[in-house]
Amino acid sequence: MAEEQYARDDLPFTRAVTFFDAVFAFALTLLITTVNDFSPSAWRSPGALWEANGSALLSFAISFVVVVRFWRASHSELSTFRSLDGRLIGLHAGVLFGVVLIPFTTEAMGEPGLQDLPLPVVLYAVNVTFTYVLQHAVGIVADRNDMRERRMTPTELRTLLATAAVFPAVFLGSIPIAYLASPSVAQWSWLSLFLLIPLVSRLAGTRARAGER
Repeated sequence: MAEEQYARDDLPFTRAVTFFDAVFAFALTLLITTVNDFSPSAWRSPGALWEANGSALLSFAISFVVVVRFWRASHSELSTFRSLDGRLIGLHAGVLFGVVLIPFTTEAMGEPGLQDLPLPVVLYAVNVTFTYVLQHAVGIVADRNDMRERRMTPTELRTLLATAAVFPAVFLGSIPIAYLASPSVAQWSWLSLFLLIPLVSRLAGTRARAGER
C-alpha cells in the first residue's frame, strides 16, 4: 500500500517543515546550557573562567557549527521536495532524534571531569554520524521515489555518495584515535573534514564525468 503524499502546497507539508525547523532551533538553544559552571571561583578572572568552562565552550562551538550545518542541509534538501509522505517524515524524525541528542553528548564531551575520557568523544562521534547518515537517507529515498523537483543523475548520485562517505569515515575514524592517542587529538582530527570533503567531491565528480564519456 502506497504512502499518502502531501504536496508542497498542502498544510501537512508546511506544518512538518515548520516542526523540523523548530526542533533544530530548540537543539541550538539547548547547547548553551551545556556551559554551566557558575561557581564564584570560576568567575574570579578570565583565566579561571576559561579553566572552568573552556572545554565546554569549545564543545559548544563545535556542536553549534554541526547543528547549523544539519539545519542548512535539511533546509536546502526540503526546498527541492515536491511532496512528503509518512516514510520521509519518519526518517526525518530520526534525524531530529539525533539532533536533540547532540546537547547531551556535547555536555559529556565538554565536562571538565570527563574531558580526558574517550567515551564522551566516542558517543558524540556515533551521535553525529547516525544523524548525518539518516539525513542523507532522507534525500536519497525522496529522490528514488520521484518526490523531488528534479531527480539526480547517476553522476550526481555517485558524487553525493562518495562525498557523504567522508563525514562518517572521519568521525568513526576518530574513535580509535580517542582510545589510542587522546580525546583531544580525536576532536582535532575532525578538522580534516574542511580539506577532505571538497577534495573528495572534486575527485568523485571528475571520475564520474569521465566514466560517462
